[in-house]
Amino acid sequence: MKTRIETNEVTDLTSDRATTVFGFVDGDDDAWEAYVLAHPDSTLFHTLRWREVIRRTFKHEDCYLVAKCGAAIVGVLPMFRVSSMFFGTTLVSVPFGVYGGLLVDNEDVAEKLIAEARVIAENCGAKYVELRHLDSPLAGLEGTDLYYTFIADIPEDADGCLARIPRKARAEVRKALKDETLSFGFDDISLKDFHRLFSMNKRKLGSPLFPSSLFWHQKDVLGSDESILTVRKDGEVVAAVMSFLYKDTIMPYYSGAIPGAERFRASNYMYYRLMEWASEKGLKKFDFGRSREGTGAFSFKKHQGFEPRQLSYEYLLNTVSEVPCMNPSNPKYKMAKKVFANMPLWMAQKVGSWLVKRAPF
Repeated sequence: MKTRIETNEVTDLTSDRATTVFGFVDGDDDAWEAYVLAHPDSTLFHTLRWREVIRRTFKHEDCYLVAKCGAAIVGVLPMFRVSSMFFGTTLVSVPFGVYGGLLVDNEDVAEKLIAEARVIAENCGAKYVELRHLDSPLAGLEGTDLYYTFIADIPEDADGCLARIPRKARAEVRKALKDETLSFGFDDISLKDFHRLFSMNKRKLGSPLFPSSLFWHQKDVLGSDESILTVRKDGEVVAAVMSFLYKDTIMPYYSGAIPGAERFRASNYMYYRLMEWASEKGLKKFDFGRSREGTGAFSFKKHQGFEPRQLSYEYLLNTVSEVPCMNPSNPKYKMAKKVFANMPLWMAQKVGSWLVKRAPF
């Protein structure tokens, strides 16, 4: 069922120039992209390129909203409608993105977009709307304090990249740099082989595996703004990380490694080399992505000298009364995690792919 989005539904009659919320139409692509690119809080996940990746991979229905004052865009809200018999219907801003939510000029615009999002949720029977804000532009929304991100400035040279790492972790990097059996390269691994490495890590954690088509579509849509760094030991790939580039930021987003790669400090080596490369390209920010407190990833990022920054994940509740807990920290998923962790890899890939295409991830 196509979600119906009316135009001219929200108007500020007290202003000489009314702010109006519209359902976004493809003819306004250039205006949307220009607004997102110019906004200081925008992320890759607000762009229409990310919408195209999600459309192609998961077939979710997009419900994008745009607020205008006269002919000028003053706010946007990207959303997808995710429906399944297991999880019901939800609206997510945005799926498979660590950020999303509102991009606005002011709180007044934010309130108007939120009001329209509530209407859409009511019309399609969504349980809730999830807004994945880096920093919330609107106070008073219900949220969770579960997630943190890790963003650091990139030094101007290789010496600075090494010096910024805390002493103990820096010693590990130095040992890895002296190991002549380790080497690194870019885009010298097939997406099929990278997906296998990534899947091994996800299965180890007991998490549903993503479909390989996600990586194919990302490569096709993002082009040169997506890159894979590989680490090899004696010529064999032992670890790899897929990164996205947006504005002046690099985001190592998906990674994988063979069992036992930690013995030769593959991750320490990999992320140092990635920051060194980003520094050479003149990038300014290293966004190490989202983690939950208490996890190994959270500890590793702190160990590498990144300070946690709490994310503003917020919810507009519609048919439920409590903030959802769709994450591995929820005890009710303990058995499912155990099952995934013990599946043969080929089975975990098939089952995980089927599941994530139907879940609000």
